Amino acid sequence: MVNLFQDKTPMKFPLLYFMLLTFGTCLGQSSQMDLKTYFSESEIMDLNLITDFFQSEFCGNTDRTKFGSCITSSLPKLNDWEYKYLRKKISWKKQKKLYSKISDSTFNKIWAICNSTFLVSKPKYEHKMICFSQNPVILSFVKALGKSNRFLGNYAEKLEIVGGFNNINDISISLVDHSEEWNLKDRNIQIFLAIQYLTQNDMLKRDRKVGRLEKRYTRELSKKSKKTVPNNG
Repeated sequence: MVNLFQDKTPMKFPLLYFMLLTFGTCLGQSSQMDLKTYFSESEIMDLNLITDFFQSEFCGNTDRTKFGSCITSSLPKLNDWEYKYLRKKISWKKQKKLYSKISDSTFNKIWAICNSTFLVSKPKYEHKMICFSQNPVILSFVKALGKSNRFLGNYAEKLEIVGGFNNINDISISLVDHSEEWNLKDRNIQIFLAIQYLTQNDMLKRDRKVGRLEKRYTRELSKKSKKTVPNNG
């Protein structure tokens, strides 16, 4: 996907707008990785709170046994560069309320708010967006999760080199093409996906002007691509 933004210096953001990215499991639940190596008990509780919120909004329930079937059945609708389905499913107002329930510790370990510039608008538009905190503990955790999933292994490398999160369309493509590597019953994977989709929703809705500019740019690209398709008739 074309990089439409130029990230600048991260800055702290009020608790109301906190957002985080990571993977986890609920307390007392078995896991291949010990989350306490990376997170405190309260942080692990935050991760589960986020995932339950996402599933409630996106799937209409919080039954963890139905998470995988919900994601799988939604993949065709998620294959959309304008993210129409995602925009419709997740309430930004409710998501902001979710942020107020997340601890400072969790946010500061995962996230920052960056100054960014939307490069393809005229004039260029400067704004703030959620971004990776570049915390080495999180990188280590993602690398550990990537040992059993090639996409997540590559994801960790990009996160370390580029310092930014993958587009959810890339994730959706991997879920379709390499479904055997995605154990959607694994709570760690569920939390990873929940955070990814909530992150994208945040990027789309935090600044309404950015959302409008992205839609306009996507439509322009679509029109150009149609004009370049050869007419064999």
